[in-house]
Amino acid sequence: MFGLFKKKQHGGGGEIERVATHLKVMGYDLTPFGAGVAVANLMSGYNHVETASYIALITMALDIRELRESGSDIVKLASYYTHAMALLEVLKDYKDNGTMREELWKNYSNALFHASYVDENQEKWVAMILSDPVAGKQRLATSRIN
Repeated sequence: MFGLFKKKQHGGGGEIERVATHLKVMGYDLTPFGAGVAVANLMSGYNHVETASYIALITMALDIRELRESGSDIVKLASYYTHAMALLEVLKDYKDNGTMREELWKNYSNALFHASYVDENQEKWVAMILSDPVAGKQRLATSRIN
């Protein structure tokens, strides 16, 4: 487990740093709690891209839920759709280059689309994504996008 945090030889970062780097591309910064979740995911067989994608999905769903609960306006809520579409492009590139499994791409892309699309089903999708017991405990990442 401790090897996940160590720097690899030959100039590469450890696995957690790789997850954090991919999260930055996706628009998020990893939290300490998220790093713990990342370790668990990596030890369960998910690679760094799949782990970062999972954390991004959970974080976006949490952000949308918090925004809905605050009574924010529809324009701000709809801005998550734009972020989700950009994130889907990144995830599609990962899938196309073989760093994300097809099954995960399908699941994550479907969930991202429905959670970010403002309609009568949005709350249901957000609740489904956040039903993971780890997802609601603490914030896994924070958004880099205003």
